[in-house]
Amino acid sequence: MLPTLREVLALPSFKAAAIEVLAGSPDTAVIRWVHSSEVYEMGGLLAGGELLLTTGLGLHGRSAEQLTAYLDQVADAGCVALAMEVGRSFLTAPPELVAASRRRGVAFLTLHTVVPFERMVEDFHDLILRRRLGSPRAGEPVWQELLDIVVAGQGMTALLNGIARLAGCGVDLVDAEGRVVERNATAAERSESERTILDVRGPTGSLGRLVLSGRATARRSAVANCAAVAVALELGRHPDLGPRQSLAQSVITDLVGGVLTSHGDLSERLSAAGWTPLDGKHVLVAAVDVDHRTPVRELADPVREAVEAVLGRCLIGVTANHVVLLAHGWLLASPGRVRAAFTEVDELLRRGPGGSAIRTLGVAAPVKQLSDISTALGQAREVVQIARRFGTRTGVILARDVGIQRLLAAGVAATMLNAFVAEQLGPVIAYDTKHSADLVRTLDAFIANRGSKAQTAVLLGIRRQSLYARLARLEKLLGASLDDPMQLVCLGLALTAWRMKTGLDPQAAFARSPYGQA
Repeated sequence: MLPTLREVLALPSFKAAAIEVLAGSPDTAVIRWVHSSEVYEMGGLLAGGELLLTTGLGLHGRSAEQLTAYLDQVADAGCVALAMEVGRSFLTAPPELVAASRRRGVAFLTLHTVVPFERMVEDFHDLILRRRLGSPRAGEPVWQELLDIVVAGQGMTALLNGIARLAGCGVDLVDAEGRVVERNATAAERSESERTILDVRGPTGSLGRLVLSGRATARRSAVANCAAVAVALELGRHPDLGPRQSLAQSVITDLVGGVLTSHGDLSERLSAAGWTPLDGKHVLVAAVDVDHRTPVRELADPVREAVEAVLGRCLIGVTANHVVLLAHGWLLASPGRVRAAFTEVDELLRRGPGGSAIRTLGVAAPVKQLSDISTALGQAREVVQIARRFGTRTGVILARDVGIQRLLAAGVAATMLNAFVAEQLGPVIAYDTKHSADLVRTLDAFIANRGSKAQTAVLLGIRRQSLYARLARLEKLLGASLDDPMQLVCLGLALTAWRMKTGLDPQAAFARSPYGQA
């Protein structure tokens, strides 16, 4: 039985996209497949039953009649739902598309937060696969998918993520004493009362246990049986994995999961893992972002060696694409001192094995209370995730360096942020789109150079007279003076929010395509 749109929207990647339903009923639309495309002539390429994802790239600049015709074409082909990302090609949903969707009975959705379409397609594929697990050949596709992860060397976290997707619940790998060694890093429901537990066995006996945090069903049992063998194979790839590493990883996993916040419990766990904070001194918390093509575990030892060469003994663990660490700080941990220390760590890492896979190094604000370490780990990971969104590939970034981005991400609803961007930048984006102009790039450069016209002209490679004309045009469109400091603050915030939302650099985005300009 195929899922309804309501069931699809409950998948983690769809929930993360802050979806708003503007037309149609999620309870009656049945989804056969999820597809993404920017092709305007998409109607002839559909087979029916699709949820179609688009950024609106192929629709930008089209007339009202063409937008209506597009919707009619995909509806004629059997498309049951259209989801458009807003904030990139369109600041808001085109009313013509919404009206046509209502007329044709097609569900119309807007995505207010950028989530890779590929992740949405993968989540839907996993949903369909889980529904087929009751068939006689159910174990075959499950085993093949898990085996592919092991063979590709993606690491234990990726394997547990795959198991969690297939089982539809959280997954933990625990050692013989019942301590969590590692757990899935993706969003998944967890049950504290109902669990499916399997022994993971190797050539010399038990290697630990695999715990699926959900009610025991035929589906989960099928997944668990395949998963236990796949985990044993993955553990066999790391025969030198010692108990200290497992204890350290267990602490990091629980800290990242937010389940270890008690001062007493954390102090005991850290001591057991061989690392104890020094009395009165700060704890330094950081996350090293690793290129997704490199198994993150391969960088754990190089990170440990680099950090210990600069800061002394540390605690290392991995989660998702990050190596995370705790290190001893100082009585006075000034931002300058923290930056200098981690810059030295960064330089050592890049000169060492696997240095080409190191991306950014995000550093949280130093903490003194053990109970604050879990929050600091989340902050460090947030810093490198923001860096990815902004296209930053190298260097050390302190939490204070991206304070505005963190504030916008944490404190403002997606709909409010979209309205703020439209209010501040809407006329400028619309003008650039219509006239293939360069006003957004000019405004971004002007703000980056703190209002210096001479430096802005040099950065843009244009004469001052040309810059003056652009600034005059900006002021006319905005109805405000660019000499007003508060106007520049608001516009700078709007540009930052727009970049966070779209992942596009104002200095390059408009030059890449005649469509993807908003």
